[in-house]
Amino acid sequence: MSLSEDVGRIAEAAAQYAAHGEELAAVVPVEPASGERVYLCAFTQADGTQSWLGLDDRGAPLKNRTLIRDAASIAALVEIAEESAAVPTGDEPRLASPAYLDSLGAVANGNVAGALQSALPAIDELTRDLELNYKLELE
Repeated sequence: MSLSEDVGRIAEAAAQYAAHGEELAAVVPVEPASGERVYLCAFTQADGTQSWLGLDDRGAPLKNRTLIRDAASIAALVEIAEESAAVPTGDEPRLASPAYLDSLGAVANGNVAGALQSALPAIDELTRDLELNYKLELE
């Protein structure tokens, strides 16, 4: 199954967790460790309020705080690295992972490291926001 098909399958599973007036805004596939897939699902309400839920590869909700924080951090680092390296992202989903992050660093000839370093406070803020607005109680 392709990554696009996986994301579509997870989007269908995630839709059942949308609260009244809320819609699924994004599904971000992340591999925080080799062979461990997390799908970070962002939900938005009409007023812009956002909530989050992490699903595993079967579409089951995740509650492990460390796993969710790691996935969110890697997803944010990859997005910043892609912007710094001017990598065209297109419409196809990409798997955010440490290996992909390393490949972006290699392509950008060192430009990525500075961007990532300066973005650390924003990444911390994102992970805090995700924890505060997570749909389930994290353990």
